[in-house]
Amino acid sequence: MPLNDLLGHQELLARLHRELGRRRSQGFLFSGPRGIGKELVAEGLVLGLLCERQGGLDFCCTPNQCPNRGDGAGGKRGKQAVAQCDCCAACVQVAQRVHPDFDYIALLPKRSFVLIEQVRELIARLGSKPARGPVRAAIIDDAETLNLPAQNALLKTLEEPPGYAVIFLIAENANALLDTVRSRLRPVPFPTLSAADLTGLLIRRAGLEAERAGALARLARGSASRALALAAGTEPPARELIEALKQAGKIDFVQAHRLAERFFANREQAMENFELLGRLVEDVMCLRLGGAGAQSVPADSAAALTDLVEAFSLDSILIILELALKAAAAVDAMANPRLQAEGFWMAAGAAVRRK
Repeated sequence: MPLNDLLGHQELLARLHRELGRRRSQGFLFSGPRGIGKELVAEGLVLGLLCERQGGLDFCCTPNQCPNRGDGAGGKRGKQAVAQCDCCAACVQVAQRVHPDFDYIALLPKRSFVLIEQVRELIARLGSKPARGPVRAAIIDDAETLNLPAQNALLKTLEEPPGYAVIFLIAENANALLDTVRSRLRPVPFPTLSAADLTGLLIRRAGLEAERAGALARLARGSASRALALAAGTEPPARELIEALKQAGKIDFVQAHRLAERFFANREQAMENFELLGRLVEDVMCLRLGGAGAQSVPADSAAALTDLVEAFSLDSILIILELALKAAAAVDAMANPRLQAEGFWMAAGAAVRRK
């Protein structure tokens, strides 16, 4: 099966394929964190519907090997020259986002919202019958960025989609969409990927040793794309955050503000670093209770955690862990990340001083 390297969602993919076989005229809302496979599943279903050689879940395209599916292939990833491959013409065109029966829209570069003009063009194309395939399929990625006019423009199409249409909306947060939009879609929540799956991915794709892969997998918050980015990019600021935790009892508002500016400046950075803080404090708790050693950081950083074991009481460890989780949840719900960070460091300092 071409998606046999899909992590964690094989059963979900098969179930959705069976649903489409029973009733093709339907809208779906795929929701969950970025980088866990939502777009891959949606595009796999489109390939299954439009593949001209085999179809179904045995479509001829192999996304992880197809040269038409590099970082520059179509859509929000830009365009690249079509390379020779073994895929049928339909699968190549889906890969390049140029199939006449497949439409893909997403957030454009330097834009904060999917534009209503994009949505109107999509609605117009959905009004045309399929040119070659049995269905006309559409993916709306970054759907949480649809503004109110764009969502309202979609309502009629979602309420009464053409009998030949299949529409997939992909969003990190389904609650960012109007209730009227969500009520017209089949909700499909995607779970995050397991640390074991991500560890195996990093060993295979990034060539990491098992220990390093496991540490980064724990920091990836269940996201394959985030795990690969951590493997390819700069190290997470574990040492800096450990040092800040060691000084938590002395932190005043000015220092809390500086930490917020440096490590929690935007939503994505704040989510990653609150998660990292949670993992670090979890490791401190394990060490305090005599359990396993630190698993969230490299060995050279893990030693620094032992200093926190004596510095923090068990009560303060639990309070700081709860503060980090609550702050991460608040940022995920669109709270201001810098204000959450300032509040976290002030409250963490108070918890340490109560030792």
